[in-house]
Amino acid sequence: RARAPGTMPELPEVESARALCEAHCLGATVTSVAFLEDGTFDEKIFEGTTAAAFRSALMGKTLVSARRLGKHMWWELGVKQGKHGKKAKPSEKTDASPVFHFGMTGAMSVRGEGAMKYKSFEVDTTSWPPRFAKLVVEFDSGVALAYTDPRRFGKVRLVRGDVRTSPPISQLGFDPLLAMPNADAFVAAYAKRAAPIKAALLDQKIAAGVGNWIADEVLYQARVHPETPAKQLSRAQLERIRTEMGNVVRKSVEANADADAFPEDWLFHRRWGKVAGSVNGSRIEFITVGGRTTAFVPALQKKGKAGDEASEAEAKPAKKKRGAAAPAAPPPKKAKKAPPVKARNKAAAA
Repeated sequence: RARAPGTMPELPEVESARALCEAHCLGATVTSVAFLEDGTFDEKIFEGTTAAAFRSALMGKTLVSARRLGKHMWWELGVKQGKHGKKAKPSEKTDASPVFHFGMTGAMSVRGEGAMKYKSFEVDTTSWPPRFAKLVVEFDSGVALAYTDPRRFGKVRLVRGDVRTSPPISQLGFDPLLAMPNADAFVAAYAKRAAPIKAALLDQKIAAGVGNWIADEVLYQARVHPETPAKQLSRAQLERIRTEMGNVVRKSVEANADADAFPEDWLFHRRWGKVAGSVNGSRIEFITVGGRTTAFVPALQKKGKAGDEASEAEAKPAKKKRGAAAPAAPPPKKAKKAPPVKARNKAAAA
């Protein structure tokens, strides 16, 4: 299988980072905050804050929970109270949450425990801190966590108060893993959109976390052409997209974003690098939709009503037309004639 050049973290990859933080850092208190490998502060990544403010916001705080919505992840921090070490919820006046957006190459890793999964590259954790580390946080449990970002397109922000009611989180749509809308709401979200359905699926204000490879996989599984205007799709097509979006997200998260564990028949394994190929015996083509490279299978993903009819035909067995005559039964085979009596007597005597 071809490697995936320039793949970006989507919902499953960010969920694997959230799970990594929760598994190793939950309930631990921050004892150290460091920045670049040489100790300097990357102002491009740490948008709208300073090294002193960021360090102050984390030092002495306890990780209460690791949250995610779409492609964004954040930490809810509290303070330990009393001898029993109870954790308080973040205070709007004194506490802030670090919010992470991974850009193209952002990743989380834990010393001695590995890193979040990517198809296109691996974070080298054989040395610590890892190469391209932008943030290294140590906890009183002995755990050390690093955020790395070679291409520096990621963002780390401090957000005061309830993260969910402040940008960028407040600007996001539904999360297909956490809160998939019912069929009526899902259809309504896309039914009036004039944009191609591929572009509409990438709109984070509608569905947060759906990126390029997920959109392609969903449309392939739903048998919908990516250039079809969303408002031209039938309700049945939009409902299939909803079903497949749920399936693709759920299965990729269950695999912890490990591409080798994704279903073998997925388009995902054969869509990278614009390399001509096929999936399940059908040819893959590449086009540009909404400014993004798009892989699809023309034989299975047809435009308009033809595509809807083709999908229905593939999903259901052909129905017998009402009133149509049943096919004629084949004529019965002629019975073989018994041999004459004399011939039978001779055979028995022999």
